[in-house]
Amino acid sequence: MPHVAAASSGMRVRGGSARLQSRGIMGAVRTCIGCRASGSRSSLLRVIASHGAVVADQSATLPGRGAWLHPTSTCFDSAVKRRAFTRALKVDSALDTGALLSVLAEYEAGHQPMSPNEQAD
Repeated sequence: MPHVAAASSGMRVRGGSARLQSRGIMGAVRTCIGCRASGSRSSLLRVIASHGAVVADQSATLPGRGAWLHPTSTCFDSAVKRRAFTRALKVDSALDTGALLSVLAEYEAGHQPMSPNEQAD
């Protein structure tokens, strides 16, 4: 694999990372399981499987395998239709998505829902 010297840090970067860095989009890039488009970590919502349900991980700190989704009903509907939640989260049975749907409704209403940690304060 060719090595490319990173201009600002003096560190060496491999293959595709050099291409991303040259375009100025280095950082946490994730793929939405609904629309399959890449986006920054801050533009996507992390979800996990917990007790048979898909749960929004707004702080992106909950343990377990996570998947990323644009917080829109369009991407949610696509993910449900494609059965992307069970595949991305690597679970054997169908997951309840009702709680996630209500969180997404709050996002689309224009305000970000509070995490359980914020609600306890």
